[in-house]
Amino acid sequence: MGVANRASKGHPARQGGEAVTARDASEKRARTRPRNWKFVAAIITALAAALAVYMLAEAGAGGAIGYALLVVLPAALTAFIAWVGSMGRNWPRRTFLLVPVWMALAAAVIGAAFLREGVVCLLMALPFWMLFGYIGIWPVYLYRRDRARVDPATFRAHGLLLLPFLALLADQQLKPPGETRVVVREIVVDAPADAVWAQLLAIPAITADEGRWNMSQDILRLPRPVAAHLQGEGPGAIRDALWQEDIRFQEIITDWEPGAALQWRFAFPDPSIHERTDRHIEPHGRHLWIDTGGYRLIAMADGRTKVRLWTRYHLATPFNAYAGWWGERILGDIQDNVLAIVAGRLAKSMAGGKP
Repeated sequence: MGVANRASKGHPARQGGEAVTARDASEKRARTRPRNWKFVAAIITALAAALAVYMLAEAGAGGAIGYALLVVLPAALTAFIAWVGSMGRNWPRRTFLLVPVWMALAAAVIGAAFLREGVVCLLMALPFWMLFGYIGIWPVYLYRRDRARVDPATFRAHGLLLLPFLALLADQQLKPPGETRVVVREIVVDAPADAVWAQLLAIPAITADEGRWNMSQDILRLPRPVAAHLQGEGPGAIRDALWQEDIRFQEIITDWEPGAALQWRFAFPDPSIHERTDRHIEPHGRHLWIDTGGYRLIAMADGRTKVRLWTRYHLATPFNAYAGWWGERILGDIQDNVLAIVAGRLAKSMAGGKP
């Protein structure tokens, strides 16, 4: 009986404890729900602001390659998201550190899926979004860490979203510096200069197994050359180039030195390259202008020939050093592939096979 009485006396106590626990959990969910809605609203607001900055940058004279879109916007967005997201929550450091990563990945997905950005532009932009995202989030993390009571005000956080729009005004007033760069690649072939010259003038029917592997055309999936046909001889002659995806352009000959040098200027009268190229890196666009190119044949003492292929282009961005780094690699990969095609055909020709 005593055991039964004690059990019966303890049962209401347990029921009361369970009721208190359930009530506490319900109250906690009720307190958390407004914070979750605030965070969702903050994400939507940040997305709307980012799209507005992008559209205004595209429409403006400065273009999308500017400080507003690549520097100020990622810093402001990550700071805004971290400020609102950490209100009423004890975010650990790793959560703050993940915000720029998720923000950069979200920007890449939205850019590819809805804004028709190409893989090259997205890869070039990602380091900016990561770097300046961390720069933007760092003061927010320090502010939250050093304060026991979290400031619930969102007014100052929304003020962060005004910064990219102010930066847009600066981008419209600042003319990006111009810079000229030359990309050069070389290969040594076991053939005299006259034999090399004949192979350079026209390169018909390039097969899939010709050329060489490279990051730009095998990983980034940039098109490869399919054929090049020459119309005429001497200065004023035209080489018609055909690349994959039916991309067509012309090389108008400006210097013709048989067995020594061939030089041209690039022309893009066909709309195919504009339709299939990232608009921010069009070969005759506001930020990039691919100007001239050519071959130089250098006879060597042992009877071989050094084939030098070069391309001159002009840049006009606030980040010419960074853009030039990419230009060196992408154009260099394309040149290495072309030289490998020429070398392979020369090897077959010198061995008695068909070029």
